[in-house]
Amino acid sequence: MRIKELCESTGADLDRDLEHQDKHGLGFDLADDLLFFMHHDDEAYRRHTYPTIMKALEHHKAERPTDMALFGSAVREAYEKYRNKFHEIRELPEELDEETLNNICEHMHEQEMLKIQDGHYED
Repeated sequence: MRIKELCESTGADLDRDLEHQDKHGLGFDLADDLLFFMHHDDEAYRRHTYPTIMKALEHHKAERPTDMALFGSAVREAYEKYRNKFHEIRELPEELDEETLNNICEHMHEQEMLKIQDGHYED
């Protein structure tokens, strides 16, 4: 099953949301795959994704502004785990370039802030 098929049920438009399809010559979009990994790998989610989402929720509740940079550390850490898990893919860059990192952070910020505003993370 392709990532697009998985996301169709959520209403995500990956072509619109993530513009830089396969710029790394991997045969798949690294940004899409890393975002999926961050939300579906138990360890990456518990250690990196969820704590950052909770930090964004705290900012929202305190009516402090958030921006995409809030997710930078989580994306970098999750990418390191992703790279270690899929070490057989030799084309994976040692680290994310600034453009890919910003693209992923921006997308995460938009998605998670919408979920927060919709009350997705409330008790």
